[in-house]
Amino acid sequence: MGKIHVSAAPVLKTARYSDFKGVDFSQDASLVSSKRSPSAINLISDNGGNPVKRLGWRKLFDLEAPVHNIWRGEVNGATRTVAHAGTKIYLLDEANGTASVLKSGVTSAKGTGFFFRTQDISKLYILTGGEYLVYDGTNVKNVSDDAYIPTILISKNPTGGGTTYESINLIQPKRTESFLGNSTDTAYYLASTNVTAVNEVKVRTASGWSTLTVGTDYSVDLVNGKVTFTTAHSPLITGQDNILITYSKEITGYAARIGKCTVHALYGYNAINRVFLSGNADYKSQDWYSEAYDPTYFPDINYSVIGTGDTAIMGYLKTGKYLTIIKEDNNQDSTIFMRTGELLNSNIVFPAIPSIAGVGAVSKSCFATLGDEPMFLSRRGVYGVIPTVLTSNYVARDRSFYVDKKLTEEANLKDAIATEWEGYYILSVNSRCYILDGRHKSSDQLGNSDYLYECYYWENVPAVCFMTDGEKLYFGTSDGRVCKFNTDAYGVEKYSDDATFEIRNGDLRYKTGGAAIITEWSTPNDDDGGVQYYKTLNKKGCLAVLSPYSRSSCKCYFIADGNPRQFVKDDTFDIFDWLDIEFERFTFNSNESPQEIYFNKKRKKYKRIQIVIRNDSINEGFGIHEIIKTFSIGNFSKDRR
Repeated sequence: MGKIHVSAAPVLKTARYSDFKGVDFSQDASLVSSKRSPSAINLISDNGGNPVKRLGWRKLFDLEAPVHNIWRGEVNGATRTVAHAGTKIYLLDEANGTASVLKSGVTSAKGTGFFFRTQDISKLYILTGGEYLVYDGTNVKNVSDDAYIPTILISKNPTGGGTTYESINLIQPKRTESFLGNSTDTAYYLASTNVTAVNEVKVRTASGWSTLTVGTDYSVDLVNGKVTFTTAHSPLITGQDNILITYSKEITGYAARIGKCTVHALYGYNAINRVFLSGNADYKSQDWYSEAYDPTYFPDINYSVIGTGDTAIMGYLKTGKYLTIIKEDNNQDSTIFMRTGELLNSNIVFPAIPSIAGVGAVSKSCFATLGDEPMFLSRRGVYGVIPTVLTSNYVARDRSFYVDKKLTEEANLKDAIATEWEGYYILSVNSRCYILDGRHKSSDQLGNSDYLYECYYWENVPAVCFMTDGEKLYFGTSDGRVCKFNTDAYGVEKYSDDATFEIRNGDLRYKTGGAAIITEWSTPNDDDGGVQYYKTLNKKGCLAVLSPYSRSSCKCYFIADGNPRQFVKDDTFDIFDWLDIEFERFTFNSNESPQEIYFNKKRKKYKRIQIVIRNDSINEGFGIHEIIKTFSIGNFSKDRR
């Protein structure tokens, strides 16, 4: 009797993709770690590190285009939100949805701004790229209108001489000279000729300083810089100055040196009490600093030329006790300088020494600190500036390795912007965002014995400027919109882009419109341990584990051996919520544990395969915990060309 041969059941193997970390655009999809995705989109890590759908955003205001900057902070005791958009400065009231014009006719360019407190009064100072403005809680005006007037000479005789006391203020033309009068001289000569105006003349009397009247008490000769009194003025106290003459002398280009600045830093000696400014294209390697506690006074001697004159200062970072100055790319000279404050011969000085050569910044708007690490964008990626372990020197390290390949190919990197938000460094360019996750690091792939940040990638975020306020994240657009991420929206209704919202029963609820946030996670192009074998994906034992939401769904696809994606299955995963009932998808399911979708589809004879999990529905949450596949190994593979 013949024997019947029964084939042995195939040996099943299991592959588990879990402990997800982020994206990896650095290499071919077949080489990416199982913890990362070669093509994930619009995801971000949750508190446990799992990828979840990013928040959507909505429009708050329409302003003149483009929106250059948005600021929020304390101004004269109240929290204010101010925007520079087009040629206007706006006051924004989010609660009432109103945008009021504070000032028109300003330069339409991307500048900078900062809040500064003096004498318990905080003001917002704005640099538009053409003007230096201040907002005091009521009005926006030129800083020069009320800028500090320096006394440049003291103990001066009517005919000249005197002792240098303070330096000329760059941002306005007025200066004061203090004279010691006598009983005979009536003609007083200023240090300058061809003056613009004599603004004020005072004489010290027994009751204090008294303002004199031109034409009655004195006459003026602007060409010769002479003030002639009708009577001589002797000092009340021997040797004590008794005449103050304040006049204006315009020096071409002085005010523009500050007005055209576009980057700033707050720094000082033993205190954060001065403003440092740069970014003026006419003086691209030069910066200026204010007097202590006074952003209206920039002495004309308070400046530095940093490095070579043909490379621009791009921005500043705080690094320990130093103010780090980052210049643009330069393959030969230093691009990073370390500045510190020092007391030298009773004078406070701010020397800057070269630190790093070769790695420079490409954008003025990508300077931010993630955790305690200062970061900036170079043409090679996002770099952090850190101290070395064995020396006091600083080095720059690439932190965005996993997205560098895609990021560095973006057009117009000079227009990129960035901010730190809730532990993430978010960089936006061309409506795409590259995110560095400050809470999750991995070992360095570059041989630096250091670390990299896990990264994520978003699309459809048309940001050209950012503003953060705690957990709130705002951005402006090139077409004049001020938008806000939906951190305050109810439930899964926060997952839509550019929708209209309204307040219902005290909650911010979705009203109409908007676009779905297209979200995907794909596994690497996995050969399951051996490209030399054909594999078969089993019909059973293949699934994805998803995060629970009151409303969620997904679509599953296979991509085998580079062929077009093959649809496998879709399903919804809703959880009952009294406040979010949709009758077309009504469910009694109240199980808030993770949800599973089983593929239940066999895929034969593949060498490599990717599994793609996608959510493309509006107002749905989405997150992924793990993907599990069960497969068997078959015959040796062969060339299919």
